[in-house]
Amino acid sequence: MPAADEDKLLNALDTLLLHISQGKPQLNETGPFDPAYSLDIFKSLKGIENNNKEKDPHYYKPQLINLYPIANNQYFISLDFIGNDAQNSSLRAVINFIAFFGQNNITFSIPAYYLTRNWKISKTGNITYHYPDNINLERAKQFNESNTRIATKLGLQPEKFDFYLCDNYQDILRLLGYEYDSGSAGIITDGYGPGDGIIFSIMHNEDFSHDVFHYYAWKIRKNGRNSAAEEGIAYSWGNAYYTDGQGEMITQKQLVGKFKEYLQQHPQNNLFGLFSKGPFIFGDQTKVRSLLSSLICDEVERRAGITGIKELIDCGSGDDNYFRVVTKYTGINTSNFDVRVMDLLEKYK
Repeated sequence: MPAADEDKLLNALDTLLLHISQGKPQLNETGPFDPAYSLDIFKSLKGIENNNKEKDPHYYKPQLINLYPIANNQYFISLDFIGNDAQNSSLRAVINFIAFFGQNNITFSIPAYYLTRNWKISKTGNITYHYPDNINLERAKQFNESNTRIATKLGLQPEKFDFYLCDNYQDILRLLGYEYDSGSAGIITDGYGPGDGIIFSIMHNEDFSHDVFHYYAWKIRKNGRNSAAEEGIAYSWGNAYYTDGQGEMITQKQLVGKFKEYLQQHPQNNLFGLFSKGPFIFGDQTKVRSLLSSLICDEVERRAGITGIKELIDCGSGDDNYFRVVTKYTGINTSNFDVRVMDLLEKYK
């Protein structure tokens, strides 16, 4: 690279990093591949220099550690963020960008589009899947149907998504530009999205209906998010978000069966206590609280239809608001919770 071009690139990179630290990266600094999505990721990098323990907003300093050409007028860039304490210069993150030399400016993108350039593509309805090796087309078809069903039930137009099938969360992070992130080290079972029409899979599973529900619920909600209500509906209309040992999404039906077995083995537990404390009795991924709420939300829907569901979504944060709507439509309250919810469990098919 000519010295003049290198100076231009480094100056543009410095400007981008300054804007990120200020929380104000600019759309004209991104592109050409899906600039809106790259902009969202760049905004999420704000605070990466912070050290909460030391209460130092400039503790981790970015350093250029790699820069090389990958195509005409395109360069791969790597930065590390190292602590500025001489006694403990720990690594916070390694971040990658793709830089593009345009006619009049230099822009930056996350590396997803470069790293997936040779992936296969398969379209199913409103969902375009990108994957390196294999795809379960039946499951992809089912997710497309879920996407349509959830949006339509809430009175919304089903949206189109580009869906990237990744084996685990660390693979997703690399596509987003995180070669390493100390805050996410070791995490593998999460997905990412939806956002700006893009989804990254949970453990290579083609179904993302749990968070698609949250995405559409966000579009109609005007008040604060009620986690009990939204997680309950997401468990029912979608799934429990995580995959089981066979790579299948964990369903409400699976969890009901396991929970009945748990109650037989632990008869001393009461349902409202389990709902309130929300323990992880199915491993470390799915909560009793969300499962019990899914049964209650199903009862609200049976009695009040989508009107009741929308009222639950928009009831505001906190259990008091949740039970205000639940009691209104089902009569279930904190006093009769154990009796009424046990009845729902026993009738579940």
